[in-house]
Formats: sequence, structure tokens, C-alpha cells
Amino acid sequence: MSDVSLLRNLTYADLVKGKQQLPTTSVDLNSLPKPTLKDGKPAVILPESFYLDGCDIWKFSLIGRLDLKRVNFQDVKNDLELQWQLGQGMVQFIPMSRGFFTIKLQSQEAKDKLLKTEAWFFGHQKLNLIEWFPGFDVEKQRTSHASVWVTFPGLPLEFWTEKNLLSMAKSLGTPIVVDKRTLAHEYGHFASVLVDIDFAESATDTINVTVGGLDFWQTVEIQKMPKYCSKCKLIGHTDQECRKQTKANNERQMVTQHNVQPHVVQP
Repeated sequence: MSDVSLLRNLTYADLVKGKQQLPTTSVDLNSLPKPTLKDGKPAVILPESFYLDGCDIWKFSLIGRLDLKRVNFQDVKNDLELQWQLGQGMVQFIPMSRGFFTIKLQSQEAKDKLLKTEAWFFGHQKLNLIEWFPGFDVEKQRTSHASVWVTFPGLPLEFWTEKNLLSMAKSLGTPIVVDKRTLAHEYGHFASVLVDIDFAESATDTINVTVGGLDFWQTVEIQKMPKYCSKCKLIGHTDQECRKQTKANNERQMVTQHNVQPHVVQP
């Protein structure tokens, strides 16, 4: 086939591809470990130095978590950068799944600053922070914490100050903010406070309040109870939806059926 015929048979995409310069790497491919096989499938044995180099990149990093439903992640980044004041280019946010994101920092000093502060907030949400560690897997992370609006129905109006309400809420978890309508005295049925609660440790419908000669039990209500499993001690599903519980019930049922001997009627 002539060169002219060959050109006629090429598509526009083929011609464009021919002009493209393929990217190259500066790494010497011969220096990389040779592929092997394990159980008939491709395998590789990485040098430990490669792995340690990868870990070193994230040594000052933290893992954060928020409820990011109906939240713009760029707004989260802007808000936290403004709060932390670490400097231009000193923090990077890498979003993951299920509300988790990696916070890549450039120094131990910056890491200590974020961890030593009692709590950081985005809007009405408490930012949950842990230190990054090798092998972190989002899918294996579970939490029993949730930020919920707690109400104190029937609370006498003299207790409707920010300090009083935050103090009462602190007995349940980490108080975040008192409802503005409560502080503005727009209604008198109940006072409302947003609280980060660990449902694995705190589950109560009353708290005791003592001041001066007063000592009384105050009713506590949660406006919107999150799905919580008392079996797994986790937020996300109820006891009725628990797969572990369902599996255990099925196994018990199978054992019971196996142990039941059929009743044979003698002639």
C-alpha cells in the first residue's frame, strides 16, 4: 500500500494521536522490582524503602470527618483554612469517602496546633480529628458520635443563659452552640442546644442540676435521633437493621431447628 493510500485510511483521531508526545518518567524502570506470580496471578514485592518513602510524605497529616451531605467541600476548606491561619500553601485537603478527608500539613508544629485545640467546628458541626496512620482504610472506620439538637423541655427561664445551657449540655457531650431563638426568648416551651454526643457512652433522658439550694432532675430530649445500633455501638443503622444481629438470629434459628427432634407417633 502506498503512503498516500495509507494516509487516506487513517482517521482524524489516528492523525492526532500520531502528533501527541507520550509522557515519560524520570524513574529508571530497570531499577524497579521484577514482577512475580502468586497463585497464578501477577504479584510484586516492594522494597521496604519504597513503602517508608510513601509513609514519610504523610507524617504530619491528620484525618478529619464531617457530615458532608448537602455541603460544598470547597466551603469546608475555605472555612478551616481561615480558622487555622497556617499560611499560604501550608495545608492540603484530600477528600475521601463517607465524609472523611486527609489534612496534609507541612510541620509538626502545625499538627500540634490543630490537635491541642479542644475542638474545631464547621458551622454547627464538630470536626472529628485523628492522627493519620499507615493503612488507614475509610471503610473500616466507624463512629458512635453525632451532632444533635438537644432540648430541655420545661426548663425555668432563669436558666436560659448561654453559660447555663452550655454547662448543662456539657454533661451530655461536647456543646457546640445554643439555638439563637432560645437566647432571643422567642418561645418558652423548651431550650435547645446543639451537642456532639458519643452515643456509646451517653444515653440518658434526664440530667441532675444543682445550684445553690436547688436540686432537680431536668428532662432531656433529642429532636432528631440518629440511627444508632446498641449491638455494634455505631451510628448508621438501628438494632433492627443490624446485619450482625440478623446473622446471629439466623444462626440460632438453624441450631434450634437442628436440635428439634421430630415427634414420631407409634402405631
